[in-house]
Amino acid sequence: MSDSESTQIGDYRTSHIERGENYDRNLAKDPFDAYMCDMERVHLQRILPQLFPDGIARYLDFACGTARITHTVAPFARETIGVDLSPSMLAAARQRCPGVRFVEADLTRAAIDLGTFDLATAFRFFGNAQPTLRQQVLQVLADLVRPEGYLVLNNHRNPRSLAALFHRLTGGKPEMDLTHHALQQLLAKHGFQVVNSLPIGAWLYRSRMLGQVRTVDGGSLRREAMFGHRFLAPVAPDTILVARRRA
Repeated sequence: MSDSESTQIGDYRTSHIERGENYDRNLAKDPFDAYMCDMERVHLQRILPQLFPDGIARYLDFACGTARITHTVAPFARETIGVDLSPSMLAAARQRCPGVRFVEADLTRAAIDLGTFDLATAFRFFGNAQPTLRQQVLQVLADLVRPEGYLVLNNHRNPRSLAALFHRLTGGKPEMDLTHHALQQLLAKHGFQVVNSLPIGAWLYRSRMLGQVRTVDGGSLRREAMFGHRFLAPVAPDTILVARRRA
């Protein structure tokens, strides 16, 4: 089942309960998903020292899954907590990051005192989640991220990317529904101001190119630099958004 299909069958909360054992393997099978993961890591390793030159005091990875993002960000943080409601995903996360505290919980339904955080991340979540769940999660994150702290998230499979547009023009069915503009509005509603957008794959203008993209190399990094301006985020298939919690 694809992530886009999971949004059509009900509550996204339950879609990954038993997927931890095969999740990373399945992610790696899709050329664009694998490329996207590599570029997200490249961007995070570059921007985190800029946002936190003295390191991150407290970091939360929301819907951490198998700790793909946790593993990249945790070395920059003095304290890291990962939260997910899938036992199978957390089992894989604990193997990947044995020094991190992982909590099995649904923060939209259970009040757990985790304190506040200087940074929270939420990757591969908002595009997949149903609209009501997006609102509920941002309400939670608005309380967990301290004033002037940061929320870094991504919006993958943007329905208004050039690749998605050509896909629909040639008879393809729409997948995700969360546009870059809609996500910015949603963040603003909950007290987050987007201060930077880092588009990934804006140069992949045809849908079939997403299935042919190679792993990150010198050529792809040069193309990312050429097409990496934030004004291209609305038409990129994946974008990292850096949002700051208003004081």
